Amino acid sequence: MRSRSVLATAILAASIIARLIWDAANANGRNFVDLHVYRDGSAGLADGSLYLFTYSGSTDFALPFTYPPFAAVVLYPLSLLPFSLVAILWELATFATLYGSVVLALRLCGRTTGVYALAAVWAAIAIWCEPVRVTLDYGQINVFLMFCTLLAVSMARTERGQIMGGALIGLLAGIKLTPAITGLWYLAVRKPLGAVAAAGAFVATILGCLLFFPSVTRTYYGELLGDADRIGPVARVINQSMRGSLSRIAGHDVGSSWIWLVAVALALVLAVAAWRVVRDDTFGVLMVVQLLGLLVSPISWVHHWVWLLPLAVWLVYGGGARLMGAKVVLGVWIAVAAIGIPWILKTIDESSRELPAALVAILGSAWSVIALATLAWIAVTPWIAVTRSRARTEVVAAAIIDDGRLLLAQRARPSDLAGKWELPGGRVELGESAHDAVRREIREELGVDVEPLDRVGTEVALRDDLVLRAYAARLTNGTPQALEHLDLRWMSADDLRHVDLDDVVPADREWLPSLIGLLSSSETNEVTSTTLAPRRPAASVDEPHNAG
Repeated sequence: MRSRSVLATAILAASIIARLIWDAANANGRNFVDLHVYRDGSAGLADGSLYLFTYSGSTDFALPFTYPPFAAVVLYPLSLLPFSLVAILWELATFATLYGSVVLALRLCGRTTGVYALAAVWAAIAIWCEPVRVTLDYGQINVFLMFCTLLAVSMARTERGQIMGGALIGLLAGIKLTPAITGLWYLAVRKPLGAVAAAGAFVATILGCLLFFPSVTRTYYGELLGDADRIGPVARVINQSMRGSLSRIAGHDVGSSWIWLVAVALALVLAVAAWRVVRDDTFGVLMVVQLLGLLVSPISWVHHWVWLLPLAVWLVYGGGARLMGAKVVLGVWIAVAAIGIPWILKTIDESSRELPAALVAILGSAWSVIALATLAWIAVTPWIAVTRSRARTEVVAAAIIDDGRLLLAQRARPSDLAGKWELPGGRVELGESAHDAVRREIREELGVDVEPLDRVGTEVALRDDLVLRAYAARLTNGTPQALEHLDLRWMSADDLRHVDLDDVVPADREWLPSLIGLLSSSETNEVTSTTLAPRRPAASVDEPHNAG
């Protein structure tokens, strides 16, 4: 484990060093145009010239200070330091918060072991994907906002955490309006205290600035708020929002026209449908909310899409991994983020070559189209799984509980699963009920008698023709023996909380929260029935369970 951590740290360090070398060798590597705006523009807070500022360096279009006045309050200390010092500190802090964001994302997916080493590898790779790369190029703030948002969500387990996290979201919205969409997350996961705290903190940023800096505050909220053109050309290919995509297709800024409103309505419908599927997965809900925000915002520059990193983590380690086709969706996003379609189109546009406008409009809409497709995929995948599961053969697994402990069996075969722990069980035979199959399989594998009870957790698709379901069971006669397994082990709820996921058969991993809850309840009550039957259809995994 230690050697793995050392290797992961070395990989991250090498990636950071390579990026710093890139900065020094590439003319665009350290342009930090947005950081110039943050530092130089916020200096105008003192004399009231905040919204008269425009960056004087060479840029594709004018870059005024476009953030709320509270952002200038937060960023003002940067104006007191030399820019060279600000630049290097900002970049190093971006690396740190990028790593921290992956750590938080993994924990929100339920990962408890090997988190830091895994996060180092993910962060090392993410440095070179387009949203993060552009963030580093421009000295953007989005990785910091993402980290703080993930931190706020991580705090939401208690009422106090909801209030503190919600207040943090409100402060973030006072710095840059885009994090305000996270207020919907608190409502979607039924934590309204967080939404109230977010709204209150945001209002407090406005009132505070109105008290101390009345002129610039009235200018921003009275005149500039909602002026997307001031932020930049809406139709530029680096704007991957729906409004940007539609504007490129139309050949002009569609503004808030009916076509944009229809697109927003479509995104909302898909987001609600996706939410209904993942509503018990708080991190999955956050991904739906962030994709919705990126789609409906008038401006979603490429560097706003740093949320693709937590999305990828969710697709690999979170609830998204259990949805059929998750690897395909992940592969599409990795290809898009690695290739950098907006950057390629922008580079071609700045050269002497010209691409047909229709081709630019189609390719330049890639991110918003794939985001809509991702929401649609989340929404419809369970219904496809239900249809396909009707023709599947059932494989049963027994969650045998005795004296507040769960029995796990260590696989002996096949080679790729040997040594991993699972719930014992096997395939339901023709004409046999699921409960009868549990009794027979446990008698064959462990030499004991059990009484099957209710379903536990969700069903899992093993292959197109097999579906795995777990059933709670009570030991009624005999002492379990490893007749077909390498070993047996009784585990408490606390043992399961600290188990290494890599040591568990992939098909059984998603049941761990349900099993922990079942064990916790059995410590005080005799297990006679469970209330953990699935609320949504199965997810797909590649590795087979013991099909008997």
